[in-house]
Order: sequence, then C-alpha cells, then structure tokens
Amino acid sequence: MNVTGANSSEAVPPRKTPRWVLVLVALSVLTLLGGALAVLLNPFEATFGWFAYAPISSETFPGMTVLSPQAVTGWVGVGVGAILLAFCAGWFVGRRSTGHR
Repeated sequence: MNVTGANSSEAVPPRKTPRWVLVLVALSVLTLLGGALAVLLNPFEATFGWFAYAPISSETFPGMTVLSPQAVTGWVGVGVGAILLAFCAGWFVGRRSTGHR
C-alpha cells in the first residue's frame, strides 16, 4: 500500500552497496587482523628490574622499554581497523534507517 492507499505492484529493487564501502571494510579487517598479529608476535618486554636505591657508583639507570616499536605499531593498527569498522557499521545502519538508495 502506498500513501494514497492503493496497492503498489512495483517491486522495490534491492540496494547495491557501493564498491568503496566494500573496499573500506576489507581494508579495515586486514588492518585489524594485521595489527592483532603484530601484537601477538611481539609480546610485552620488561627490561627493567627492581631497585630500591640509586647505585653508589656513577652508573645511570637503563631506560625502561615496556612495548617494542612493532607492538606499538600493532596496537595502532588494531585501533585504526576498529575505527574504520565502526565507521562502516554506522554507515550501513544510517543508510538502512533513512531509506536512501
């Protein structure tokens, strides 16, 4: 039934998803999985030890490294992939609710 009350015999064609959205979804999934793989393959590294006082000699404390640069890159990849997937999900939901073709 349409606005005037008459039945419509025309079938509504299914909406086509734009190619750029499919490419964006694929890239975001690859970025997310690549980042997760980089995080899993580069575990946390703690190169510092326990100390209660400064050494008596003129030595300095070594720098603390908790994450390797590869693990940081992996976490950034996970974040970027998650943000892109959230954008695509919001685009799909917004497109469905407004009825745009």
